[in-house]
Amino acid sequence: MDAIEALDLPGSRWVDVEGPVHYRRWDGPADGPTFVCVHGLGGSHLNWAAVAPGLSRRGTVLALDLAGFGLTPPEGRSTSVGANWRVLHGFLEALDLPPVVLVGNSMGGMLSLIQAAHAPESVEALILVDAAFPRVRNFRGQPGARVAAAFALYSSRRVGEWLVSERARRLGPEGLVRETFRLCAADPTAIDPVLTAAHIEMTRQRMDFDYAWQAFLSAARSIFRSQVYPSKYRALVRAVRTPALVMHGARDQLVPVASAVEAAADHPNWKLLVFENLGHIPQMEDPARWLSAVGGWLDERQIGGRRERAEETG
Repeated sequence: MDAIEALDLPGSRWVDVEGPVHYRRWDGPADGPTFVCVHGLGGSHLNWAAVAPGLSRRGTVLALDLAGFGLTPPEGRSTSVGANWRVLHGFLEALDLPPVVLVGNSMGGMLSLIQAAHAPESVEALILVDAAFPRVRNFRGQPGARVAAAFALYSSRRVGEWLVSERARRLGPEGLVRETFRLCAADPTAIDPVLTAAHIEMTRQRMDFDYAWQAFLSAARSIFRSQVYPSKYRALVRAVRTPALVMHGARDQLVPVASAVEAAADHPNWKLLVFENLGHIPQMEDPARWLSAVGGWLDERQIGGRRERAEETG
């Protein structure tokens, strides 16, 4: 059986947002919220496969592939952060969705913040999972030297192209996924082997796409610029008024937890939850704990009308 088919996902769907956008939809209770899940750099809708079925018990879940990632081709669109924000915004409009709960991981969290800042009427709430927040001013809160050096190299067009193509040639699909999970997860062996196999299959497919590495580098360069010159991004994050659950792994090597702490401190309607023994992709590392935390917050905020009131049970 195909490794992706083994996940028993709902069927692929497509919508036009100045070009095709691939997504999957898990139907949920009609009176529940609509969740739109946004993956991070180098990811796809598969990043949500472990939690989407559980989340759909509360409401409908949609997980899209951004332009240049997963199965969505660029089709003439840029794959920078700004361009993919326009894809996200257009996706919400094209499907005529009600105000949604945006669930964003890493770069997807950054895009969710941009959407909440520019179109707050479209977002009921945010769930920010190890989001790519602006870097902190404190030296101790900066990304590690290895990560900083990699993004600096990606920012050079010629060097970046050589680096990613050589890495892909050397490692192959399985090696790329294994190395990525070693960087992103505190314990890569905690990730479901079926989900790992599906990511390897997706990577194998994408290695045949002539745009795959260019899409990755374009997005990486725009993230790098936002961190080197963070004042505009910091102002945007401060301007967000949407309630949010900020979830962050204490062992995240890509986005230091200090950036989540600093961002949440500016927002009294944001709740910060730090997972002490998880990394950059907690929804894949420990789906049950992730779903429990999300469910508790949704009940607390009465999002979707599903809060269990203590006075009714006491």
